[in-house]
Amino acid sequence: MGVSGEAAPTARAAARVLVLDERGHVLLLRGFDPTQPDRGSWWFTPGGGIDEGESAADAARRELAEETGLRVVGLGPVRFERHATFEFEGVTYQQHEQYFVVRPARFAPTRDGWTEVERRSVLEHRWWSADELATTDDIVYPEHLVQRLRDEF
Repeated sequence: MGVSGEAAPTARAAARVLVLDERGHVLLLRGFDPTQPDRGSWWFTPGGGIDEGESAADAARRELAEETGLRVVGLGPVRFERHATFEFEGVTYQQHEQYFVVRPARFAPTRDGWTEVERRSVLEHRWWSADELATTDDIVYPEHLVQRLRDEF
């Protein structure tokens, strides 16, 4: 326990994927914390925790298939990394994220592979242009995604 009596944050490694269609639009999911719905919702990239013995690339491919239905073989190298601290369903995480990029033709994402936690916390998928992201008041992760889309991809 920490000084305040709270449990120390849970360390977690995650792999995430920027899915960019042929026009450069990025696929994001909108979710919320079902234990704290008053916190609102936010948009985020497909991806999730890396299981024990799993590589980041394997986790990214698995999560991408689960969350969108898209199955890919190659991901290429990690394009950038991010550290985030957040609370979800009563647990505080300190997460190290590795981001990959895939560029499929636009497709209609499915929910067929969603886990139980995804079914209760993810609301929808949406393809976003950089211009739409630049003007939205919605919360989007990772931070500075618009700049990355315009500068790097």
